[in-house]
Amino acid sequence: MPKITEGDQELAKEIRNMVTLMNRRLRKQVSNPEQLSVAESTVIQALMISNNLTPGELCIQMNVSTQFMSQVLRRLVSLKYIQKKGDKSDKRKTLISLTAAGKKMIETTRHEREEWLAQTIAFLYTQQEKDLIKNATQLILRLSEK
Repeated sequence: MPKITEGDQELAKEIRNMVTLMNRRLRKQVSNPEQLSVAESTVIQALMISNNLTPGELCIQMNVSTQFMSQVLRRLVSLKYIQKKGDKSDKRKTLISLTAAGKKMIETTRHEREEWLAQTIAFLYTQQEKDLIKNATQLILRLSEK
């Protein structure tokens, strides 16, 4: 394993800060009439990636208590974004999945974020800078693969 330099540490800090700031900025660009909490949004995103998760699996992914998760799931059911159903192979388990309304909400918010980002990129950057950003994002994405 290569030795970590001071420059590596500084770059790691800059990337972490950039990801945090971009995440906050993108969250502001979404209409959120239901005022979804971060936890509620995280559950919906987790279900978009892996449909049919148990409440326990969601608790583990989010590192929250079962009581807290129950509150989050109740609210999302009341908004008709998720549904609960019994597991056919194990009747003791409850599976959580997105409804059509939940999927539509995710698609709408993704579109809003991407539209804002595309407009901002078009306004702020030259073609040369856009090419540089594209190359940098490909390099940074490799971090998520490790």
